[in-house]
Amino acid sequence: MIKTQNTIYWQDEILQILYWMKGEGLGEVVTLDQINRFLKIDQSNLIQTVERLVQNGLLEQSSDSVGINEVQLTNRGIKEGKLRFKEEFENILGHEDHMVCDDPDCDCHSADFEGVCHHFSAEEGHLH
Repeated sequence: MIKTQNTIYWQDEILQILYWMKGEGLGEVVTLDQINRFLKIDQSNLIQTVERLVQNGLLEQSSDSVGINEVQLTNRGIKEGKLRFKEEFENILGHEDHMVCDDPDCDCHSADFEGVCHHFSAEEGHLH
């Protein structure tokens, strides 16, 4: 478990992991336990960070009487997650971000492209 209390660090990590999970078809709406499988963050720190991301308009949450139940990226959160994911992994992936394909002629590689590559399906992940 990473012990840092650095707020910015955890916000970036949560946005990246949610963007990655969405891109891999692992879920758009996820529980805090699903997030914690990858991040190993202290539960109270996770809850505080998620609440801050909700307040900043980057996540939407559903709650029950016990607390936060599930979260998902907002449109703004998707854009922020994409930026952070790109900064972290572009040199490893070999292309701009997680929501584009390996076909250099595909329109998803254009500078003004927004959205998800047509080679991608939320249910199945990358189609090629």
